[in-house]
Amino acid sequence: MKRNCFRVGVFCCVLLVSVVWANAAQVNWLAHWKGEGKREQLVDEIKKNYEFLHPGTTVNLVYDVDLQGEGSYYKMKVANKIVEMIKTGKIEWDLVMCDIAVYKHVADLLGDPLWGQEHLVDFSTVPDFLESQKGFIIKTPFFKEKIGEMFVGPYIEGYVFCLWSTPQIEEKVGIKIKQRGMTVDDFIGYARKLSEYNRQHRTNIPFLYINSLNRIEALFEYIFKSQFSDPQIVIEEKYTVEKAEAFLATLQIFEELSRYQPLVNADWRTLDWKECQKAFLAGKGLFLPGGTYMYNQFQGHSPQVVDNALPIEQPYVKQPNGLVGLFAHAFAVMKESPNRDAAIDLSMMWSQPETAEKWVEYTRNPTGIRGNLSTPAFDRNDLDVYGRFLVDMEKQYSSLPIRNFRAPTYVFGKNIPVTDEEFRTNLVLILEGQLKAKDYYQTIVSQVKLP
Repeated sequence: MKRNCFRVGVFCCVLLVSVVWANAAQVNWLAHWKGEGKREQLVDEIKKNYEFLHPGTTVNLVYDVDLQGEGSYYKMKVANKIVEMIKTGKIEWDLVMCDIAVYKHVADLLGDPLWGQEHLVDFSTVPDFLESQKGFIIKTPFFKEKIGEMFVGPYIEGYVFCLWSTPQIEEKVGIKIKQRGMTVDDFIGYARKLSEYNRQHRTNIPFLYINSLNRIEALFEYIFKSQFSDPQIVIEEKYTVEKAEAFLATLQIFEELSRYQPLVNADWRTLDWKECQKAFLAGKGLFLPGGTYMYNQFQGHSPQVVDNALPIEQPYVKQPNGLVGLFAHAFAVMKESPNRDAAIDLSMMWSQPETAEKWVEYTRNPTGIRGNLSTPAFDRNDLDVYGRFLVDMEKQYSSLPIRNFRAPTYVFGKNIPVTDEEFRTNLVLILEGQLKAKDYYQTIVSQVKLP
């Protein structure tokens, strides 16, 4: 009797193992955030948790920066791979890194800004997705418009643009930078003092240290917005005379800064973003314009000197009028994926409240995921400077819209013939003193058909 029971038990175990192996699957995930400190750690934790909860299913994880293929940098390589999968029908990656930049690259390659509607899973149809995202993301058309009029995945990532400063340069030059409440006059004053220091000591420390993928237009957008009292006007992508005047005034602020050279490092066109950050942390510049996402990037490549950078609120003209920043998804599921359901389940793990809590703790950045983070999660006395910056920004500006337009559509309207790359480059030319504010303004006006 016991022998028969043993045989039945063995048979059941063999049957169970056979069923598991018969249903074994592999989800191919083209991931993001390699080398970015705890962001990469969180990706690895999601992978392991998914495999634990789905016995018999493995996640083949490859990072976008390791992808081989055509393209000048990794996001173009990802875009070209997505286009290749669409054209051949061979879906190699079930869950793909597809942020706003990648989506736009694919749209340009295919000549179709709505390509996602045919080739990506619309997560608004996925059970529990809409309920898991914060209300303003679901209710505000801006977020869907950025990605083909659809939701392609959880909005785990939030970030705020700021200035990073280096205390060692402050001390060397004798400048005490306001971490909050800096005016444009203060900002120009810092440029003047640094210029005087360079002249007296025969040094060449740039005021702004930037690279080929710089985000100088975020600084411009913040200063532009700060000239208005109505936060709604500055986020409407419609032309008004008042906004055009403020746009020119902001260009002229950049021109005023150009009087105090060197405003930017001479090698900015060819400097890699990672090498730029390493050099900045080593004391090569006073300010680095960028986002709070750099906290993890600093951790990833220069953990021993990460304390050399402090997040500083950007300067304002009349009053701060909302942050420049964004909430974004990171991954999308290919609609024709052979493992589509598994890829959706894997993606939805980013929508869990526990994941959102870890995101804020690990990255010192906001998130678009609902949960215990509807109010600041780190409002306590033992915060480090990075957590305190996040809490301060949330407390002061959480009631105002957070946007990042890149190109000046917030002045001249949608579909203007001015790309974000062109806009960024010309702003730097003004800072270098190679282009006059009025000349660039007239160039844009001649390109745009104003009412």
